Amino acid sequence: MTIFSRILFALTALICFSVANAQRPDLSQTIEALEKNGCTTYELFKVKLCKYDYKVDGKNLEAITFKPEGDGPFPALLLIPGHATTARDWIPTGLTFARRGYAGIAVSQPGYGYSEGPADFVGPKTIKALSEGYRKFQREPFVDAKRMGIVGYSRGGMAASLLAVQLDDVKAVVLGAGVYDFKKAYDEEKIEGIRQNMQRETGMTKEAIRQRSSLLQMENLKCPVLILHGEKDVNVPVSQALLLRDRLTALKKDFEIQLFPDKEHSIGQQNLYQYSLDFLKRKIPGDANK
Repeated sequence: MTIFSRILFALTALICFSVANAQRPDLSQTIEALEKNGCTTYELFKVKLCKYDYKVDGKNLEAITFKPEGDGPFPALLLIPGHATTARDWIPTGLTFARRGYAGIAVSQPGYGYSEGPADFVGPKTIKALSEGYRKFQREPFVDAKRMGIVGYSRGGMAASLLAVQLDDVKAVVLGAGVYDFKKAYDEEKIEGIRQNMQRETGMTKEAIRQRSSLLQMENLKCPVLILHGEKDVNVPVSQALLLRDRLTALKKDFEIQLFPDKEHSIGQQNLYQYSLDFLKRKIPGDANK
């Protein structure tokens, strides 16, 4: 499926958050204007989108920001796509959260989209790149630096979990279909291509495994967490979510978990939006009246 096709598919969920008499969103024109001008406004929601690429260690990171209508400062979210998806694929996600009062920055992980690689399967280089994007966006005048959260899915969920235990000021994190125990995920993985990616990008050394296993670092978690996972997930077994649940329970951390018995790796954009927004408006209140 092409990037444009994925964006159009994601729009189906986005429409659910439109006002009743609104016309069908036309994202193709938004992307064209973004490419041409660097910034554009999505008129349906009055959300301003801007290209926001930045460099880390001399390498480009592709990023797009989302600013709700008004001056702010707004609570803000780092949005992290997963494997084979980019900041552009997450434009509908950024628009949906901005519609509800959350500024956002979507960042393509190294090796994806226009972010220079190589990919390191959410290793130290990826975490450094995302951390610097988080800090850069945090300094924007329309962002409330004290009300920052993270939403990630798949590799993005794994990245969000690692950032959650390394950044002291994150207020809430949504983890969708992530890997939290890297060795166990490798041992249980049934898709050979994913196993090969894990091996090739990390070397599967003890240090590489430790660096990518947020489960081993959850005592450092300082914010509430929402775990989302499909019980029929083949890419990332639901056992990863259950391991994290049990670890957070043992540590008496603030968390919520929502499993989807009939869902595979994707729980669907509507589920992601619904459960994330419900969680975030309780943990990092935005503008619920929009």
